[in-house]
Amino acid sequence: MSEAEEKRRAALEAAGGRPLVVTAPENVRWLLCGRGRPVDVGSADYIVVLRDADAFVLYADIERSRVESEERFEELGFETVPYPWHEGPSVARFGDTSSDHEIDLAPHRRSLGEEEIDRYRAAGADAAAAFAEAIGGLRPDLTELEAAAQLAGAARERDLVARVNLVAGEERQPIHRHPLPTSAPLGRHALLAFTVERSGLHVSMTRIVSFGPPPERLAELVRASAEVDAAAINASRPGRTHGELFDVIVEAYERQGFPEEWRRHHQGGLTGYKGREVFAVPGEPTPLPERGAVAWNPSLTGGGKSEDTVLITDSGHEVLTRTPELPELEAAGVRRAAIAQV
Repeated sequence: MSEAEEKRRAALEAAGGRPLVVTAPENVRWLLCGRGRPVDVGSADYIVVLRDADAFVLYADIERSRVESEERFEELGFETVPYPWHEGPSVARFGDTSSDHEIDLAPHRRSLGEEEIDRYRAAGADAAAAFAEAIGGLRPDLTELEAAAQLAGAARERDLVARVNLVAGEERQPIHRHPLPTSAPLGRHALLAFTVERSGLHVSMTRIVSFGPPPERLAELVRASAEVDAAAINASRPGRTHGELFDVIVEAYERQGFPEEWRRHHQGGLTGYKGREVFAVPGEPTPLPERGAVAWNPSLTGGGKSEDTVLITDSGHEVLTRTPELPELEAAGVRRAAIAQV
């Protein structure tokens, strides 16, 4: 059975065998095996209807030439149904359908298949290459906006779409956890982070750069963030709940001497067809799937942060966005990103 067929079967089983209408972007991309690139990156642009052995993709007719030549949904076993763009979609023609069970698709979507793992590895490697390339072109006189443009451009050249693009230079890095780029210069050091998407799968990573030797305090904060990150990665095993992993993270912050820092930013969690499928918060019962990807996000006031996208299976962990060409440090047996001196 093909990947697409397995997903359709799982979706119909989750819906109790009833016909199902799927509109959420993350579920649409999952069912379409990563195909169905939207014109508006924040939308779906497609509607999937599943009914017994039949599967349909509805889309606006003005996209017909591109859909037929590039998306090729028929290869996945879908019948395409273009509708007049000025009238909008109608699912009434498919009889008694429901979207009530779309939420039940989440556990299936979050567990990665072999083909998805291959796509994730490729996307992670390209994201890491884009990041390393962008860092190589940074200068202290560049503005945060210019640095963000270089980062997004390097990603787009590799068919990765930036969904989150953050940059903070010397003045803003110690303060802001989600630093949307401004016209401020980078200065002596900077933090860059992005979440990019390809084939529906999201890849997140952060790197910190210094123009010349980094300040001693910043190096200490990056090391401490890496230790928290490594503790979370080592504890990430299939079946462990996000609540349990949150407790591991809190304890790691305490060991590093920063017991309250977890309150000042989210800590990440399971990723996949959403930037974060599930966040680690106190008592969160969602377990890690048998095969999934996580992106932990520990950070410290003053500019320290550590983030990569990591594949988790019964065999252990695999950092999909590792950049060995940039400086690394070892934390609890895990290779983590160190400050890149440019």
